[in-house]
Amino acid sequence: FDLLYWNSDSTRMPAAMHGFYLRNMYLANKLREAGGITLGGVPLDLSKVKVPSYFISTVEDHIAPWKSTYKGAKVLGGKVRFVLGGSGHIAGIVNPPGAGKYGYWTNDALPAEPEAWQQGA
Repeated sequence: FDLLYWNSDSTRMPAAMHGFYLRNMYLANKLREAGGITLGGVPLDLSKVKVPSYFISTVEDHIAPWKSTYKGAKVLGGKVRFVLGGSGHIAGIVNPPGAGKYGYWTNDALPAEPEAWQQGA
């Protein structure tokens, strides 16, 4: 099955980096905090990222739940476009929104809570 082929793509990163990544990005969620993570002596602050950003998530994603990725989009300092696709982690991205099977939602507003965004989408 072509979509499952992606599952064989492992991370291939050194153990120390993988441990740091999982501990700080997932367990403690420090990237969302200004200065929560320091790399090369530089504290990171995503609110200083002013370039336009495009976030796409999927409503049934079991790896990156859309309400979490929506909150991540709210951390950046520039213009953000958030799109919610139908289906799951891979299928919601690669399948076209045709034939009435898959679709997507948009909303130019970015209210504080994902439920408010969804209601206006």
